[in-house]
Amino acid sequence: MIGIVLVAHSEKLAQGIRDIVLQMVGDDAPIAAAGGTDNPDSPIGADPIRVMSAIESVYSDDGVLVLMDLGSAIMSAEAAIEFLPPEQQDYIFLCEAPLVEGAIAAAVQAMGGSDMARVMAEARGALAAKTAQLEPILHIKPPPSQVSASPVDRSTASTEAHAITLITPNRLGLHARPAAKLVTILNRFQADVRITKGERTVNAHSLNQVVTLGAKRGDELTFHAAGRDALVALAAIVALAEENFGDDDIDAAADVAISDVVGGVDGGVDDELRGVPAADGVAIGPVFRHQPALPPVMERTAEAPPVEWERLEAAIAGALAELEQIRTVTKEQAGGAQAAIFDAQILMLQDPELHARAQQLLFPSAPSFDTESISADAAWRQVIEEVAAAYRRLDDAYLQARVADVIDVGRRVLRRLTGVGAAPLILERPSILVARELTPSDAATLDPNQVLGVITERGGATSHSAILARALGIPAVTGVVGALERLLDGQVIGLDGERGRVWPAPDEERLRELRAQRSRWLEQRTAARQEGEKPAVTQDGRTIEVAANISGPDEIPGALANGAEGVGLFRTEFLFMGRSAAPDEDEQAAAYAQIAAALAGRPLIVRTLDVGGDKPIPYLDAGAEANPFLGRRGIRYCLDHPALFKTQLRALLRAGADHPLKIMLPMVSVVEEVARVKELLAEAQDELKSEGVPFALPLELGVMIETPAAVLAADRLAQEVNFFSIGSNDLTQYIMAADRANAGVAGLASPFQPAVLRAMDQVVQAGHEAGLWVGLCGELAANVTVVPLLVGLGLDELSMSSPAIPQVKQAIRNLTVRRATEIARRALSLSSAAAVEASLMGCRSDGLD
Repeated sequence: MIGIVLVAHSEKLAQGIRDIVLQMVGDDAPIAAAGGTDNPDSPIGADPIRVMSAIESVYSDDGVLVLMDLGSAIMSAEAAIEFLPPEQQDYIFLCEAPLVEGAIAAAVQAMGGSDMARVMAEARGALAAKTAQLEPILHIKPPPSQVSASPVDRSTASTEAHAITLITPNRLGLHARPAAKLVTILNRFQADVRITKGERTVNAHSLNQVVTLGAKRGDELTFHAAGRDALVALAAIVALAEENFGDDDIDAAADVAISDVVGGVDGGVDDELRGVPAADGVAIGPVFRHQPALPPVMERTAEAPPVEWERLEAAIAGALAELEQIRTVTKEQAGGAQAAIFDAQILMLQDPELHARAQQLLFPSAPSFDTESISADAAWRQVIEEVAAAYRRLDDAYLQARVADVIDVGRRVLRRLTGVGAAPLILERPSILVARELTPSDAATLDPNQVLGVITERGGATSHSAILARALGIPAVTGVVGALERLLDGQVIGLDGERGRVWPAPDEERLRELRAQRSRWLEQRTAARQEGEKPAVTQDGRTIEVAANISGPDEIPGALANGAEGVGLFRTEFLFMGRSAAPDEDEQAAAYAQIAAALAGRPLIVRTLDVGGDKPIPYLDAGAEANPFLGRRGIRYCLDHPALFKTQLRALLRAGADHPLKIMLPMVSVVEEVARVKELLAEAQDELKSEGVPFALPLELGVMIETPAAVLAADRLAQEVNFFSIGSNDLTQYIMAADRANAGVAGLASPFQPAVLRAMDQVVQAGHEAGLWVGLCGELAANVTVVPLLVGLGLDELSMSSPAIPQVKQAIRNLTVRRATEIARRALSLSSAAAVEASLMGCRSDGLD
């Protein structure tokens, strides 16, 4: 039988509750009280030892339910569990139910022989009877929300309900990206926000509910907010709406009003299939059908729903970590806009309504004796199927296409729950990939050298997989009904992504036409890349080195093809991700040497391990921090873990013995950090020398300028290192004290802010005065509009995601140093980010860059 433990701050209170319960269920019920302390001078409190003894007195393998009052009672109960033998800990369950009512309800249920799930559910619902009894005679329900049409005042603090009404400005409505922006902002406030459209009201903190609201352009939306930050939250909504909810209508030109339907487009004439043009280009090749199956889910009874809930929470946490990693890689390979796809998926997994529904399935609110709880696997699958069905019922094709995102996140969690790994997308030869639908995760891993083209039965030109295919330069046609049935593995087909046509059995004439089209397409793409291979030299002879930011050796071929003259930033943290332990010295040395060898003598700048902030690695626990972006990030973490750091330094020294390799330190704030790194480098060199292992001597050392402290101390830092590289993303964030991921302060977190530009100018001058070259790595380097400004500031090197290299090089070739300097000086004289941006745009439109 299930035992029950009552924990309270007062011994008399705990014992009194126990007496009440025993009076109702009988003296033989296994119920123990643990209240107060053994200290006669301070008897009020909660003692973990007393709680542990109480648990032991009623313990059985059926489980023990622990009910607590508040505060230290909760902590003492948690501590008590730690004192128990490991084999018993999994059978102890802490419950948040009301102490008195919950104890009575749980005891009645336990004495009836119910399992732990039913006992806990009954305890949680114990206030229902009191509510029903008091409702007719007391005003216990909160009053209805009062709608306020008054202007929002950020200085007002109120707990009353307020409301504003807005017209949806987005051309595509509140689809995944703008909805994700909205939810992300609202989750930062202590306010409950609801959105009403017509007769339907949804939770504004739930991404799925916001998207499935189906708000289209011109729809009237009323936002109701209550709570401490209600007015501020509404102000943030107004600001976001004025910015089109952060939506720049990516790929709007590719939208198809009629054809962009999840279910697909009817097949055309006999010799061709028609679909939605999704990514330009022509492909000819054999079919490879990709038909991944959902991991098998065993429909089994869950004996311990709390354990199932813990399994689900762990699986969701793991899936979130994976998505964060995929997002970062995608950002570097395909750009920030494409990486934002995974922001929406992350919010889907964090959706409180999704979690609440899963919890409801695992813990039925009113279980009966013949009710069986389901497993976490089955509960999660049911939740995902329900959400996917809600998206499919929408009458908006763009929003219907988000079903692929729902399925993608659902599979990711299910794989963790079932232990079944993702089916690898491996092509034995270059082929045209055919799938029911391609999830964003699948699309992010496509290899353009192996995947000649993509055909899907579902999705549209605005589906996330289509966006990623375009970014990777892979021809694609979506919405082709019956493609998997009509196209067989190995069958040679033709594809025209620009026209949305597929030829299942092209005749010789058609093949000749397609080959000619493909040849022209490849020639155009090659010409663009060839221009990228030329050096970036201004019209008056100044050369700017243009390099690539990479995360692994597989990105080198693409970077070189786009014209990269080296690697200006190799993010070594990606060697540490997706594994349970850090790579050892040999593995790291081999990886660094592999990348350097692939560059064939071109420069390689390796950033040392940069974890913390937005790059957490589970097994490298940095500890809980209130603000991780201001905590142990980058070089701070490494210096706090010298053994881990020295392993990396030794590996870099070994790889540098045969290759031109430079080391770059992230998040440097003070000169002492550089001095300590030099000491560790010297120790590593001495160790390698004594071991007879070849290593680099000397080896260039540089720092990233990302903090205001580093800017102000640039002249001192320049005396200790060989080069500077400005990390524009973090530098902007820290100088402006504005989270770059927070749309509510997007105007502040702009690299066009005069303070940021002046900081960059100061760093360049300090570096040049000391004889150092100064580079810049970050999204700013890839912005062709800003290139004249960067050249005018005197930067010697620009490093960026490789797809942007050809355009940036061409922008440099169109410049003279004199004109670039004029543009930079003018920008530095302006007093606002808007003025700077307008000035740069004016220069571009005038053809002066």
